[in-house]
Amino acid sequence: MPGGCHLYKELIFVNDPSQTNSGFHRTYFLCDSTTRGLGTLENRRRLLLISFGVLLSAAGAAGLLRERLPERKIVLADSCHTPARVISSPSGPTSRTAILLHGLSASAAIMEPLGQSLAIAGWRVFLLDLPGHGRSIEPFSYAQADACAAGAADYLEREDQILPAQTILVGHSLGGAVVLHLARRFPAVATIAISPAPTAMPRPIPANLLILAGQFDLGPVKKMARSLLNAARGPRIALRDFAARAAVALHFLPAQMHGSMVLGPATWRLVLGWAGRAADAGPSSSVPIEALARPLAALFAQFSLLAGLVLLVAPAESLFARVFSVESPIAQPAGPGFGWRGALGRWALASFFAVSALGLLHVSQYVHPVGLLDGDWAAYVALLTGIVLAALAKKVVSQGLRFDPRMEAFAAISAIVIVFAFGLALRPELAEVSFNAERLWRWPALVGFIWPYFLVEEAVLGPPSGWLRFFLFVGMRAIVWLAQLFALFVFWRSGLVLVLLGPGFAIASLGQRFAADALRRRGAGITSTALFDAILAAAILALVLPLT
Repeated sequence: MPGGCHLYKELIFVNDPSQTNSGFHRTYFLCDSTTRGLGTLENRRRLLLISFGVLLSAAGAAGLLRERLPERKIVLADSCHTPARVISSPSGPTSRTAILLHGLSASAAIMEPLGQSLAIAGWRVFLLDLPGHGRSIEPFSYAQADACAAGAADYLEREDQILPAQTILVGHSLGGAVVLHLARRFPAVATIAISPAPTAMPRPIPANLLILAGQFDLGPVKKMARSLLNAARGPRIALRDFAARAAVALHFLPAQMHGSMVLGPATWRLVLGWAGRAADAGPSSSVPIEALARPLAALFAQFSLLAGLVLLVAPAESLFARVFSVESPIAQPAGPGFGWRGALGRWALASFFAVSALGLLHVSQYVHPVGLLDGDWAAYVALLTGIVLAALAKKVVSQGLRFDPRMEAFAAISAIVIVFAFGLALRPELAEVSFNAERLWRWPALVGFIWPYFLVEEAVLGPPSGWLRFFLFVGMRAIVWLAQLFALFVFWRSGLVLVLLGPGFAIASLGQRFAADALRRRGAGITSTALFDAILAAAILALVLPLT
């Protein structure tokens, strides 16, 4: 090869049904200053990404270690073996305690900032994992959530870890409904329900009840919040009301959504102020600025850590590509298969057929292959939708089939590394991923169910070719979500959790799309890219859905 020259292989993709092959290669040279300049520019860009990624990740990790109070992980010896995190007040031993319960498809981790705020303000905090969530391997049901929360509170009281007269109950979403039930048998000094999930009206109304909801919260949640206030016969916030354990208040927080309610300083301030007044039965005292500033700084540190990891994804992918000797051809695609109308029409037909057939047959009610709340439904829907789509797009899929063991391994390992890296960053302790042994086997099981869907999606979309293709992808996913919404309203309780988690899944889908496109630019075929997609999507489901 001449000096200063490089050999390039260009892969030309063809999605024309009249063609028998999916593409062809063209080999050519680029020489002299052209390649040297491109190589230097690429190396500089890569070095810049790595530098910023390492800097942001290091700053985020250091900030988390500095701003977060240390916590102790324990497992209570109650009947549910409830996992708990204990955060002690930095000012020393205190009789004031708080029990915090998270929402559906979350874990104690999401209550961490609020728990840190309470601990800094002088409370000893117990963050509990409800059954089937977080580190708990107890099967989830709504009744079991109530029973396990009550069992945990009883155990802590028997062990003299808490005194009801100095304990507050705080719950978000599902946890908000649970603390309303728990207050009937556990005489806490105050109960704080943050965006409480709809539930039976508690009788009597819990002592010193504070209700919080967001301006953009879910409609049923807002209705539940107002119903609680009406059942309590209006707000009461006088000093004598706190002394009589009869205080009640409702606050709608501006610009807040359901999931963000526990992550904002406005919520922390209201909770701290109410808890202090309930425990002291005295005038409102100022909230320590440190109790708001440190948890907020820790949140920014975690975002910094996540941003750093995002910047390191591309350099890490390049490193893996070198290890696996994966080429990086320049793709010139002919465009998505079928065009817009053909693709969206097939997606609508397959999606609505799948949810209707499965809703009528109630298959997920009788056979539970993955044992996750709504995870079995999601697995069946993805599998049947994928099968129907494969039949409707048989020619396009068959043209794109190209098994390359090296590329399959590269795609699989890349996806697994991404899952564990981001799972590590999302944990407050920075010391463990979010999978326990009970969740681990569900991950590959889900991959097998959902891989066919992603195989057809990648075949129909074709290689990366601009924003029109991206909007087609968004349209496909929107149709799948609308079909799920249709199933929820027609076949009630089929996929309720999937709809509630829709915004989070949408964000994850966009990230998955950009990562998969980067893989396709490496020359990955539809089989390896579909495997990459399926591993990421299955990990998200296995991570967030409750065990059953």
